[in-house]
Amino acid sequence: MFAQPQRNLKMVDQTLARFLNELRILTMLRTQGPASRADIARHLGVTPATITRLINGLVERDLVREARKPYSVTDKLREPGRPGGQVFLNAEGAFFLGVEIGVGVMRFAVIDLLAGVVDSQEISIPRDTSPTLAVNAISEHLSSLTIQQRYRDKIHSVGVTVPGIVTSEGYVVNLPILGWKSVDLLAELSRAVRLPCSVENNANAAAFGAVYTQPSLPSVCTIFLKLGTGCGGAAIVNGRLLRGAGGTAGEFGHIRLSDEGALCSCGQKGCLESWVNLGSLARSLHGTDQLTESQFAALPADVVAGAEQKDPVAIKALDDFTRWLTLGIVSLINMFNPSTVILGGVMRPVLEFTLERIRTGVQSGIIPGIPVPEVRLSELGKFECAIGAATIAHHHGFDISRVEISEQELQP
Repeated sequence: MFAQPQRNLKMVDQTLARFLNELRILTMLRTQGPASRADIARHLGVTPATITRLINGLVERDLVREARKPYSVTDKLREPGRPGGQVFLNAEGAFFLGVEIGVGVMRFAVIDLLAGVVDSQEISIPRDTSPTLAVNAISEHLSSLTIQQRYRDKIHSVGVTVPGIVTSEGYVVNLPILGWKSVDLLAELSRAVRLPCSVENNANAAAFGAVYTQPSLPSVCTIFLKLGTGCGGAAIVNGRLLRGAGGTAGEFGHIRLSDEGALCSCGQKGCLESWVNLGSLARSLHGTDQLTESQFAALPADVVAGAEQKDPVAIKALDDFTRWLTLGIVSLINMFNPSTVILGGVMRPVLEFTLERIRTGVQSGIIPGIPVPEVRLSELGKFECAIGAATIAHHHGFDISRVEISEQELQP
């Protein structure tokens, strides 16, 4: 009487094994490039017959394609079997939408199956926009994409970021810069968008995107800092975002560096954020942080231009910024021992100007014996949060590089 449940269980196991092996193939092709069926079979540790079934299924779903080579004399040295050829991802077989909800702005980015950016747009929204208005704007943008032939039935999921504390369940605990608190954003989004959705803190998303789009980078431990209106942070350990017990880890901007300074958004004084954000730079350069949006947007380039013209006020502003940021990075390195520290956000002109000084300060400031990590700038530009959100959506549906499972479990 137990025969039927056992057969059902075996079918479930086979279906799971096929699904996981398909993800392993897609991940291999994305991170390592085109490969032959024989190479894929060796990488997965499965039989040629299994690879044939898996590849054929992915081809039918338009996720991979195969370019066969004409027969040549050198093929005599190859194992007998199918004609030689290369299997590669069909970049346009699937797309993923990423959205950044910011202050007065919303940014959208679409990535393809290779995690390459194929579209990006920016729109203005009210500074006090509500969760409902933001979700409606996302739904409308998604609708405008899906009527295009290129994206029709091919957008698989949506990722959204906000500059606040977000749990791993997509619940916005606190977003003071927009006035949001205790908002189940994922639930609202899921009701409006009939696709799988995720909600993430913007620094987490930008950090994940910076690593995910550069698979050649070491990813044992990466620290990311996003500098702008605030100072967001994230740690990626063994390819996974470090979330903490409640999913809200990574508030590196609130490392206490002193008992003095301006009042931070968290209500304390002396936080890293209060020393290295746009407000601090404005106070150093202009003596006030009461600037217009356009003045804040121009501020990083303005202070660099002033320093290049030997303006002592601008030079001191950059000196102070460099000193405090270096102290914060040194503390993070001493705690996490990362292989890479990535710096992103709208402070890029300032970061480019001070990067070598930051690297020198880091090298002399960390505990002796700790390997010096590479300190580098994010390569994703101002759409880094939206791109990061899209890569999280991609990862959830089409990637298994962060899942450890035994070879025995993967055999159909």
